[in-house]
Order: sequence, then structure tokens, then C-alpha cells
Amino acid sequence: MQSVPAGLTPPRTSPSGRLPFAALRSTRPHLALPSAAAHALLLNGAGVVAVWALGGFYSSLGPGFTRLISPDGPEYAGGLVFFTLTAVAAPTVYFTRGMRADVSALLGSCAVIPAAVLTLSALYLADPVLVFTGAALAGFGFGAVSQGALRAVVDSVPAREKGGTLASYYVLSYLAMSLPAIGAGALTAGFGLRAAALAHAGRVAVLATLAVSTLTAPLRSRRRTPSADAHSRPATSNYASASPDTTAPDSSVLATHNR
Repeated sequence: MQSVPAGLTPPRTSPSGRLPFAALRSTRPHLALPSAAAHALLLNGAGVVAVWALGGFYSSLGPGFTRLISPDGPEYAGGLVFFTLTAVAAPTVYFTRGMRADVSALLGSCAVIPAAVLTLSALYLADPVLVFTGAALAGFGFGAVSQGALRAVVDSVPAREKGGTLASYYVLSYLAMSLPAIGAGALTAGFGLRAAALAHAGRVAVLATLAVSTLTAPLRSRRRTPSADAHSRPATSNYASASPDTTAPDSSVLATHNR
């Protein structure tokens, strides 16, 4: 029989000698959202929902949308749209890893707005170039927001809570990707793909604008804080508070008197 070190309680086993349902319990999802992570997710939530919803639109309705814009285009163009998004998103995640998390999320949210506008413009101009340009901007926004928001949320909690916090982040992300896509599909069945694309792109643009406003507010307040502290900081010496016309004592004279 295997000995148990002193001070440790031996694990409870079944009559067969195996841990009961240990493997099954290890797969049970654990969600956690401490207050610090909840605050970070609240700041970045609109941007996260916007980029994942836009990604869901391109992955689910992208082929039909491309066919609507360019009926005579090649068959592979529909799949190439989502490929463009992911091809831009992947290097964006890599190149924004050195940025501050809030700056990365803000840049990505800013890119989502013109991406949604280009998507809407493509409907009226019937220009596939606008579709692919919008997909590329959406990919940049997806990568930058995912990089910044994920770091902001996960880095705000201690190591023991990172797993549950990461799970909560991805639950929100995949809900934001799937539910709007399902809604857009239902809207397509009832009113057509054009109406669904207009509604979806409009919602994404509103969410991205909200994200930019939410992420910009802390940056503005942080920029004002140092200047306010500089004006209110007391002088550290008598010479610092003297007027510019006052001549400071000669250091050589002070040294002579101190000998």
C-alpha cells in the first residue's frame, strides 16, 4: 500500500481503488469574475462584443453577402472574405502584444467603425473591393481588441483566478459571435440578406462607438491627472519657490563657511 506523507489526508477512493469520477469532475467548467476582472470587462465589453459579432457575421453570412455584392464573382470569393479577416487578425495579435492593453483595445475599436461603414457602403455601391477592405479592417480590429481586452481582464486577477476569468471572457466572446449571427440568419429568412446586413453592421458600429467612448474616458482622465498634480505639488526647497530674479547663493561661498 502506498504510504501518505505526514500531514496529508489520503484521497478518498472507491472500493475498486479508483478515484470516483475524478476525470469527469476535472472537465467541469469553472467560471469566475472577480471585481477587478468585472471592471476591466465592463470597460472592454462593448469592443469585445463588437469584434466577435462582426467576425460571426463574416464567418456565417460572408459568402452570401459577397454573392449579393458581386453575383458574377468567382465561387471562392465568399470563403476568401473570412480568410482575409483571419489573415489580418493573426499578425495583429502578434504585433500589438507590446502595446498597453487599453491602447490596443482602443485602436481595434476605432478600426471596427470604418469596417462596418465599408460593409454598408458595399451594399449600395456593389463593389467587392469595399467588402474585402472592410474585412481586413475588421481583422485588425478583431486582433487588436482581443489582444488588449484579454490582457486587461486576465492580468487584473491573481494566478489562482485566471482560469475561471479566462473562461468567463470566452463565454461572453462566443455568445457575442453566435447569437447575433443566429439573429442575422433569422432576419435574413424573414426580410432578406440586405436588411440583415444593414441591421448587423449598424449594431456593430454603435457598439464600436460605445467602446471608443468608454475606453477614451480613462485615458483622458489619466492625461489630466499629472498636470493637476504638478500644479498642486508644494515646493521642495526655498530656492525652488524663489522668484526668477532672486540669485541663488554661490556654492563655493557656502563651502568656505562650512569649513
